Amino acid sequence: MRQHPTSTSTLATDEKIIRLIQGLHQMHHSPMKATHYQKLAAQLPYPSLEEINARFGSWAHLLERAGIVKTSHLSTKERMTLNRPAAVKRTKRWSIEESVAFYVAQKGTNMTIRSYTELRDLHPEMLSANTIIRRFGTWKNALAHFDLTSNGFFTDQDCLDALQQAAATHGPLLTSQQYAKWARAHQAPSLTLLIERFSSWREALRRLEIE
Repeated sequence: MRQHPTSTSTLATDEKIIRLIQGLHQMHHSPMKATHYQKLAAQLPYPSLEEINARFGSWAHLLERAGIVKTSHLSTKERMTLNRPAAVKRTKRWSIEESVAFYVAQKGTNMTIRSYTELRDLHPEMLSANTIIRRFGTWKNALAHFDLTSNGFFTDQDCLDALQQAAATHGPLLTSQQYAKWARAHQAPSLTLLIERFSSWREALRRLEIE
C-alpha cells in the first residue's frame, strides 16, 4: 500500500514534543509516567496526553522516541504503569468564549496563564489554558482576539534576563533546582517555561553564554 508522506509541519511538531519530554526527563530520576505528564499538561500549554497517544501510539512509545526507555526491555506491567492515564472526572465544559468571559467577570482584563489556571482550578468547567492556546496558536494571540492584556507574558529575553539574575545570585554553576527555587521567590519565568522555550536546561544555559 502506498504511504502518504508526512508533512514538514507534522515532523516539526513531533520533534518539538520529543524535545519537551527530553527536557522534562532531566528533572526526574526515573521515566515520567503518563499520569504525571497529564497533570502538567492540564496546567501548562503542553500537548494533551490524548494528542500524544494519537501521534506516537502510546506514552511509552514517545519515551522510546525520546531515547528514555526501550519498550522491548519493559514488562507488560511496566508498560501499563507508564501508559496508564489518570482517572478523569467528567464535567460539562464551557466554550472558550464562556470561559474567558467568566474570567473577565471574576478577575478583569489582565489575564496571564497562571491567573487563568488558578481560577480554572476552582471552576473545572472552564476550558484549559492549553486548549485556548491550541485554538489561537499562542496565548498572546488569544489575548489579542479578546482584547485582553497580560503583564505576566514572558519573552525569550525575559527568560534569559531572569537566568542571568539567578546566576548572579548563585554563581556560574547554577543548577536547575537552584533556579526553580529562585524563580518561585522572585515571580520569574519558571524552570518549566525555560525548558519549553529552549528545549532543555543545558540549552538555556548555552543561550545565556551566547547572549
